[in-house]
Amino acid sequence: MKLSTLALSVVLALGAGAASAAPLVLGDQVNVENQNGSTWTPTPIAGDSDGLSTVVSYRLDGGSTQNVRTGLHVLDYKQVGAAVGTSWTQFLAFCLEPDVKLADPFDNPYTVKTLADASYGTVAGAIAELWGRHFGSVNSDVTASAFQLALWELAYGNTNRDLVTGDFRAFSSDARTLAQNWLNSLDGTGPLATGLVVLKDQSGGYSRQDLLTWVKVDKPEEPGNEVPEPGVLALLGVALVGLRMSRRRPLSAA
Repeated sequence: MKLSTLALSVVLALGAGAASAAPLVLGDQVNVENQNGSTWTPTPIAGDSDGLSTVVSYRLDGGSTQNVRTGLHVLDYKQVGAAVGTSWTQFLAFCLEPDVKLADPFDNPYTVKTLADASYGTVAGAIAELWGRHFGSVNSDVTASAFQLALWELAYGNTNRDLVTGDFRAFSSDARTLAQNWLNSLDGTGPLATGLVVLKDQSGGYSRQDLLTWVKVDKPEEPGNEVPEPGVLALLGVALVGLRMSRRRPLSAA
């Protein structure tokens, strides 16, 4: 799906529902749900339930080839123990585990942690640079899928930052080509995104699916590194104002 112009009402809907919900804070426990019928973002777009996503093929640890839909998710959170009537807050997120499908029912509750505290400390700098350099380019199916592939390569196992060899391998596609280019650009000199947090799944082993998102960080001395808070992510993170979906070829199911 390529984005060109979307009705402003859809953009505003993505930011709705956050007025009475508290922002994410490290250490919080939150319940995650899908309140809008599709985990893909933005949703809905003229009846399209696939959002910013496309199907790719990958292989883990020399296993069998898997075909999955990858991209940027839109979900909803609410603090555990929130008062009756507290609204759900929409947020955008990428998955950190390639071999676990993100689907209802979610493995609630999740705990809000830093990358380091969520066991991603060895790649926290690379993930922050990937976000700082390239998240602003996530505005189509291919770019959203490429960002997810690059993130999986960094987050899964011992990464060699190569999508052709190693523990995580993706097969030839426009998304893989772009993801590899982005991985090759990570030399430690790029801008580092601040405010990245992980919604840490309470389970362990193969059923775990951690979610990477971001919150606003007030650092006046680093204005270029501020990351938008949940509720306005659709406006600032994906630049959807005035965008509309153009026609695309259908994709096979994952």
